[in-house]
Amino acid sequence: MADSSWDNGGYGKPTKVGMPTWAKVTIGGCGLLLLISLGTCAGGYLFLGSLLKGIESQAPKRDSGNLRRNVLGFAIDRIRPEWEDFRAVVEQLRTEQGCKALYAANPDLAATWPREADFLAAAKAWQPGLPPAPELTPELLQGHEGIQIKSQFGGKVRVDWRPKAGPSVSVTFDRSRKPGDTASRRVLEVEVQPASN
Repeated sequence: MADSSWDNGGYGKPTKVGMPTWAKVTIGGCGLLLLISLGTCAGGYLFLGSLLKGIESQAPKRDSGNLRRNVLGFAIDRIRPEWEDFRAVVEQLRTEQGCKALYAANPDLAATWPREADFLAAAKAWQPGLPPAPELTPELLQGHEGIQIKSQFGGKVRVDWRPKAGPSVSVTFDRSRKPGDTASRRVLEVEVQPASN
C-alpha cells in the first residue's frame, strides 16, 4: 500500500518557482515610482493649465499692434548702426566731394574702379536720381522700399536699399557694427543700379 504521508523523506525537494523576493521588491518599487511620476506629471500639467487659463482670463486684452511695434522697435535697434553707416555712404555718393572723400578713405573700391576718375564718372551717372537715405522708422521697414542687411562669410555686411523712386544702392562693409563700436569701417564695395520700371 502506498504511503499517504506528504513527507517524501527529503528526496527531491521541490524548487521554488518564480522570482526571488529581492526582484519582486525592486520591480514593485520601480512601478510605484513610475506611478508617482506619471501622477505628478499629469497633475502638474492640469495644475499649470488651469493656472494659465486663470491668468489669461484675468489679464487685460492685449493690443496686437503693440506687440508689432515692440518687435519692430527691437529690429530697428538691432539694425540702426548698420543703417546709419549706410546713410553716411549714400550722402557721400550724392556729391562729387563726398565721392572723392569716400574713394580716398576706402582703397578697396579700386577693385571696381581702378582710378578715382573712373569712380567719379560712374557717380555722375547716378547722382541726379539718387535720393537721400531716409531715417530708419517702422514705416520704412514695413513699406515698399526694400531694405536688406545681410551678414556674409568672413564678417562682411551688405546693406541693400531699393527706394520707391531712384536707383537701388548696395554697400558692403568689412565687418558688422557692434553696439558701442565707434571705429570706422571700410567700404569694400558700392553698387548702384538704375531704377527698374
